[in-house]
Amino acid sequence: MTGSGVRRRVLVTGGSGMIGRAVTENLVAKQNFDVKVQVRNPAQTRASIGNVIDFTKIALEEGDFTRMGDREMRLITRGADVIVHSAGLVHQPDAPYQEYEVINVRATQALAEAAAYNKVETFIFLSSTAVYGPGPFDYVNESAPLKGQTPYAVSKMASESWLQGFRGIPRIIILRPSMVFGEGDRGNLLSLMRSIKEHKYKHVGGGEAGKSVIYSKDIAHAISLLIDQAPPGLHIFNLSNPQSVSVRELTEDIAETLGLSRKMASLPTGLMKFGAKAAQMFMHEKAPITEDQVTKLVTTTTVSVDKLVTATGFSPRYSLKAALQAEAAWAQANNFL
Repeated sequence: MTGSGVRRRVLVTGGSGMIGRAVTENLVAKQNFDVKVQVRNPAQTRASIGNVIDFTKIALEEGDFTRMGDREMRLITRGADVIVHSAGLVHQPDAPYQEYEVINVRATQALAEAAAYNKVETFIFLSSTAVYGPGPFDYVNESAPLKGQTPYAVSKMASESWLQGFRGIPRIIILRPSMVFGEGDRGNLLSLMRSIKEHKYKHVGGGEAGKSVIYSKDIAHAISLLIDQAPPGLHIFNLSNPQSVSVRELTEDIAETLGLSRKMASLPTGLMKFGAKAAQMFMHEKAPITEDQVTKLVTTTTVSVDKLVTATGFSPRYSLKAALQAEAAWAQANNFL
């Protein structure tokens, strides 16, 4: 177990992404970490998050995991005690599995092997609750069977399986975050915010489906707890707010955050799926909602974080409303909303 007073050298991959930037910001603020951050484009990273992170307090390392060989992997991991591997391909539904394989699987394996070569003590891998499949599932724990179907989910399952059999690093922590949102979001929740702002969103089937969600800064908090408290060995944790939220509650909170009425119309599930299918046929990528998105809105996908809470005492630092306000402010400031 690592004492919280010990200074650690940490490499964060994917530092310009939503999770990577939150982890970096959190570690720098604690002042007992020396932080190195991997990004693909340092100049772009400075321009996009220079108002959030003091780059005089971190070492910024340029690296493209689609091009890096063993030598480059060993150089970037040299000197690190802890690696937080948040880089990866995500939110690319049309990308073939081969692209996910290169970035999410092979790069993870090469990074872990380089870490072992450099005697890194801890490797933290950001997986996803997508490994449990499309659902429905309710309050599932880490022992639930993995049923991922999308190329993204399959790539995360492959990396998890490989890491579970890898013996070169004393402490490997696999994290399965639920739907993540926050500053830097380009995924599902930002799309939902846009739909609500443009008055295109309708509750599907009453909006009663349950969802597990987590703010990126609460992920960063959980990671810092695990760095301090998790013992050596292999660990797998779901990562989410302990309390799930219904789609109705989530969307109404978003509407309120945007200064809109919490009252939204509801449509039957069958009618919404028919309309979405027709829109996709005639409007293609301009369709306001897809049949797959409708299915997600009516499917409960919640996880248990009891294991994480027991191991670390984790509790979110931010309320759902405060976190939604932070994402909305960021999205509006950057003209994404």
